[in-house]
Amino acid sequence: MIAGQIAVGLGLGLVATECAFAMRDEWAFPHVNFYVADPQLGVRLQPGAAMEFRLPPNPRTSIHVNASGYRGPEWPAPQAGEIVVVGDSQVFGLGVADDETFSVGLAERTGRPVINAGVPTYGPREYLEVARELLTSRKPATVVVVLNFVNDPFELERPNTERHAVWDGWAVRRETAPAEMPQFPGRAWLMSRSHAVYAVRRWLHARGSAGAPESDDAGGRPLDPGTPSEGGWQDLVHASVLTQAQQAAVAAEHEVRRGASRAQVDALGQPLREQRDQLRALEDELLYAEPSEFWQQIAAGRPGDIVSNEKLAESGRSLEVTAELIREAVARRDDYKKQQRKFAKQQAARLRELQAAAATLVDSREAVLAELERSAPRSRPQSVFAAYLAEFKALCAAHGAELVVVALPFDVQVDAGEWAKYGVEQGPDMRPSQVLLGDLVANAEDLRIRSFDATAALRAAQPGAFLDRDIHMTARGHAALAEALGERLARPLPPPVPAPGLPEGMRYAPTQLAWDGAQAVELGEAAWATGTVQQLGGWLKLRLSAADDVEPVREIEVIEGGSPAAMRMTTATGMTLVTPLAIGAPLTAKLHRLDGAGELRIRWQGARLVTEVVALRDEPERRLTFTQPPDELCGCDTCDAMWGDPALYAVCKAGQAAKVKDGCEALLGCVRHDPLFAPMCPEGQVHAFASNACFSPCDADNPCAHGRCTPWHGAAVCVGDR
Repeated sequence: MIAGQIAVGLGLGLVATECAFAMRDEWAFPHVNFYVADPQLGVRLQPGAAMEFRLPPNPRTSIHVNASGYRGPEWPAPQAGEIVVVGDSQVFGLGVADDETFSVGLAERTGRPVINAGVPTYGPREYLEVARELLTSRKPATVVVVLNFVNDPFELERPNTERHAVWDGWAVRRETAPAEMPQFPGRAWLMSRSHAVYAVRRWLHARGSAGAPESDDAGGRPLDPGTPSEGGWQDLVHASVLTQAQQAAVAAEHEVRRGASRAQVDALGQPLREQRDQLRALEDELLYAEPSEFWQQIAAGRPGDIVSNEKLAESGRSLEVTAELIREAVARRDDYKKQQRKFAKQQAARLRELQAAAATLVDSREAVLAELERSAPRSRPQSVFAAYLAEFKALCAAHGAELVVVALPFDVQVDAGEWAKYGVEQGPDMRPSQVLLGDLVANAEDLRIRSFDATAALRAAQPGAFLDRDIHMTARGHAALAEALGERLARPLPPPVPAPGLPEGMRYAPTQLAWDGAQAVELGEAAWATGTVQQLGGWLKLRLSAADDVEPVREIEVIEGGSPAAMRMTTATGMTLVTPLAIGAPLTAKLHRLDGAGELRIRWQGARLVTEVVALRDEPERRLTFTQPPDELCGCDTCDAMWGDPALYAVCKAGQAAKVKDGCEALLGCVRHDPLFAPMCPEGQVHAFASNACFSPCDADNPCAHGRCTPWHGAAVCVGDR
């Protein structure tokens, strides 16, 4: 009898103790306590489990697990347009109710079925495996992976099987899990569901016991600030600072390479300068070696012309003297003709050498530029997730699904004021770490993956986007994320960016030094306009100049064969057009003067360029604009012969403002499309068409606000919008 009463008393006491602790805890636990071990994923959620959850001092919430082992109500049969969301405890929704997760909000905003497949403790490798399972079983249209920057960067190569173990329903860090656990009846309930036992274990843990699971203290703050199997904010700050330092170092190294490339190209041009100087010396020698005008007149005429005048015969020299003069004139004529042939042959040989040197300079310069292009730094460094994203995209593509990536910051990245809830007065500045989220989004978009950084959305939801004393989002934070994600799903991907450099077979514009060595062909005396044409390295240079009786050309309107890289420069004495033109490609342009218009037609006979300029009749009057090269450019080179793109002057000047040394070289190189002096493009724009101008990428989903969407190097850009 007494023993029975004692037993009943003890039982009632234990029940009362359990109820007291349960009531204190509001019948809730601060950790999920229904994990089951899984050999592939480390843990899974026990199907059909339920619990009350509370992270003090936050409100209590209920958690229900469906028969599939994921949070929320039972999943319906697979449906068209279904979205699967994979992630960790943020996707799962620790701290909010089943119907407050952003997956539920996303379904409401998009009208599409959304599956919440987030599981606490999971990392990037587990997201991939869960997606693989659900892509096979449910065939969703979209998979959203949420990469949580509080730990996912550090768990990328650490599968959950190495990080967590199941201990009586709890998921604990593997390094804290016991090697063996004594078994007895009721252990599962006692160790995972008893509030009294949990209180004892928490007390033992606080006293330094090695045998208790990771837990919160009475104030709700984590007892375990970090273990070897996870990273922390310190690692993230270090990674971001390291990334930025590496990016700066690569950019600095590339700038050094650009300087070295300029010097290398300059050295390549030295033989060309020497050949050009030799040719000019030869021309001077020919000029100053000519016979006097008298002897040239004698040599030019027939021998008897000198005695053909009867007046001279009356007072002329003796026949013998005259005959001697004639014989000497003939000899001088023959010598002069021989000398002319000799100099002509030498000049032709030197000219061929000069042209070969010019072509060699173009080829060698292209090799230097190609090498420089290969060493150019990316606009952003590779994210640590780059290879992972490519693997994930390939998996989704194999099942006909789209991958969407969310870069999810944690609380103190969003708002430095969140440090206060952890009792930290002067928390570390987490702003530098934002670059890592940007790198992830940039890498995803490079891979044609829709993505977005959730920082702005969560920042707009502050204060109140995160739980008190914890990193997880509140219902307000989940709602903000759902709205931002829904908006992102409604927007297309940014247009693809063209590949860097030039397509095979295309070259950058030759330098002035190279043009000096290229043969210039006159347009011809009968042409409607006067000037010269040069062709070198896939580029054409047309110089239209004024003559005594010919009005200078003021505008060139390319009708056929034009290029966005074409450079037009008007001067007081004419105009210059420099444009890409491959051998065999025709070019037609209207030439406008004050007294009318003409048409330039460039065609080919094999590799030989054929030029024709004809007058156009009955052309409507056109208002011509008179422009001059900027004074600073004229101070750097001969103004009348100036060429380049005057539209680039302002941006080139701004980009070169700090470079006092070699200012003219940099400015001229920039407006002449020399990539060694290319200015930086604004965010979202790129260089294209061998031009130093900047263009906006475009595609069918992202049309041009101005201009036309023109294919270029594997993508397309807006032409005519600058």
